[in-house]
Amino acid sequence: MSFIINKEIPLLVSSNPNAGAKNIRDNGSSFEVDLQDGLKIPKDAINCQVRIEESTVWWTVPNIIQGVNDKFYVTGPNTADVITNFVATIPTGLYDLSGINQAILRDLENQGAKINPNPLITLTPDEPTQKVELRIDYNNVSVDFTKTDTPREILGFNSSIIGPFPTPTNVLAPNVAQFNQVNYFLIHTDLTNKGIRINNKYNQTLGVVLIDVAPGSQIVSKPFNPARVNAPELVGTNRTRIRMWLTDDSDRRINTNGEYWTARMVISYQLPMVIKKIAE
Repeated sequence: MSFIINKEIPLLVSSNPNAGAKNIRDNGSSFEVDLQDGLKIPKDAINCQVRIEESTVWWTVPNIIQGVNDKFYVTGPNTADVITNFVATIPTGLYDLSGINQAILRDLENQGAKINPNPLITLTPDEPTQKVELRIDYNNVSVDFTKTDTPREILGFNSSIIGPFPTPTNVLAPNVAQFNQVNYFLIHTDLTNKGIRINNKYNQTLGVVLIDVAPGSQIVSKPFNPARVNAPELVGTNRTRIRMWLTDDSDRRINTNGEYWTARMVISYQLPMVIKKIAE
């Protein structure tokens, strides 16, 4: 007589080094965990699968990054009406349009740009088109988007110099704003060679984390029906280390901005058992 025994191994992994994470790389998105007692799946196990039952990710992934797109180049009058080349620096962070506008105006004011009766420029939303409107309030004011370290793609502007114009002038960006650089997160692991198929390829994806909180908040993902990923390569092995990594929906390693992320996983498998009948 034969029957099947169901086995499960729960795992909670975290990128926090105080919890044992090692080799933390890629701005906090990748880490490794050593398994004290190892992870042993019997060689006669069948239907070995891995699933994520719960995960936490902080929604603080910056869309403005130092040295990448954090500069705003403006030429215009200072408080003494002398034409000056200003370079406003936007601190690394996760911004909406209001936040970027505030950061730019604050730095321009600190550098002595004219603010009375109006600032040199203002960024406002054009809701029906989902585009950004750039308002220029003085003569001889121009904005240089030809530099590669500007947030032009997020704001929807092409590589060009805007202005100077007779004032005041409002310029609508030619492209839709792209503040949402990340649509959802993907959790990956080397516990599987394939993972979830994403369109036509596999990249060891174990689960999807939807962004359903406000910026600066923690996402707690508890999928009602988590994907069960086949992992036959674990059968008959003794793993002492596992690797985890977090990407965006374009499979790019994300900058966790110093925050830690976790995943509660379950490895399940079945063991066939045979009971021999004792001869009477």
